[in-house]
Amino acid sequence: MDPRSLEVGELISEVFLVAEAKLQVDRRGQNYYSLTLNYEGGRRIDGKVWADNIGAKIAPGQGIEVLARIDQYLGDLQLNVQRYKILSPEEFDVSRFVRVTEIDTDEAFETLFNWERDEFKDPHFKKLMGAFYANEAFAQEFKTSPAASFHHHNYRGGLIEHTLDMWILAGKLFEHYGGRFDRELLLCGVAVHDVGKVKCYTLATAVSEHTDVGNLLNHIFISASMVSNLWDSVVAKDDEKAAQKKVLLLHIILSHHGKRDWGSPVLPQTSEAMLIHYCDQISATMRSCFDAIQQRPEGESWTDKLYIMDDPRRLFVPPV
Repeated sequence: MDPRSLEVGELISEVFLVAEAKLQVDRRGQNYYSLTLNYEGGRRIDGKVWADNIGAKIAPGQGIEVLARIDQYLGDLQLNVQRYKILSPEEFDVSRFVRVTEIDTDEAFETLFNWERDEFKDPHFKKLMGAFYANEAFAQEFKTSPAASFHHHNYRGGLIEHTLDMWILAGKLFEHYGGRFDRELLLCGVAVHDVGKVKCYTLATAVSEHTDVGNLLNHIFISASMVSNLWDSVVAKDDEKAAQKKVLLLHIILSHHGKRDWGSPVLPQTSEAMLIHYCDQISATMRSCFDAIQQRPEGESWTDKLYIMDDPRRLFVPPV
């Protein structure tokens, strides 16, 4: 059942996965829970448990059975939880409530990291990508990691889906602009720009969360460090041409958010870095848009609010 298809005021009795649970204090000084809940398929709805209805402690990753009223707050539907029960692992099949990418992750990893194909010639990039490709632990992490904790591709396999999305975009734009880029630098930059995210997010509770390392160091720094260390180990340290390529590749990683206000320590200053920044923006923004459209209440023309391009907005979906 999709709670968003119900009417405001209706009561539902349903099972959810707790994605977020924040114990907060209201204006009267009383505790309440602010919840984000996954229903089947990994789609989400917000909820509140007010002071009079608080029972057992609620934590991310738990299964929870609720009796709730459908309310509306600032135009968005949410659950007003009247009663709840925390479910034991035996009572709850977490896999039903976790979103998983729909792409073939094995095939995608081959496309991104197996550079022993005839189309790739540069020996330096081939060595780097070969080292990533041969690392079985990294391969497993990259195929399963989310790309974010909330905003986009925040589900199992989201990172590789996001990276493949950018790979396809970059390839098409390379062709559109008549090959005015270093193609192998461009595609290598796409493949490794977010590799540090395998250390930044965890699905330990079946919900995407930041790791301590991710919070302390940030995925841009970790990605650049992973690439720099591996380059020095398997590519070359003293070769002048290799050193220049390493700098250009690290520049792509460090600048791919596009602005210092968005987390990049440097601004894009090569055509390849600029293109990768925009591919990153397109992939993340359109995933957020498509998710909002898919999750809008049944029969509604407007989505819930989503935060893109530095401002919150709703999307309009014309009736068919």
